[in-house]
Amino acid sequence: MHRTQIYLQDELYDSLKVRSRSVGVSISELIRRTLEKDIQKDPVADARAYFERLKPLESFEGVDSDDYVRTIRNKSRIFRTGDDA
Repeated sequence: MHRTQIYLQDELYDSLKVRSRSVGVSISELIRRTLEKDIQKDPVADARAYFERLKPLESFEGVDSDDYVRTIRNKSRIFRTGDDA
């Protein structure tokens, strides 16, 4: 086990103290458990959930995203073949 030092805002520390007492563990143990739980999360599922919650900007509300990307790619010099350039 490694010892480390972190700085917490007063409000966060107070919340940790209350939570650790209610759970019956030390603040250090509560932080370790929380970190372990967070690290074990599936990053792909987290990313998917993040993107599912996103809402389009108002200026893009009526725009089909696939068509928009296709249009940009068609205009890009990077994606053009020698015949298109």
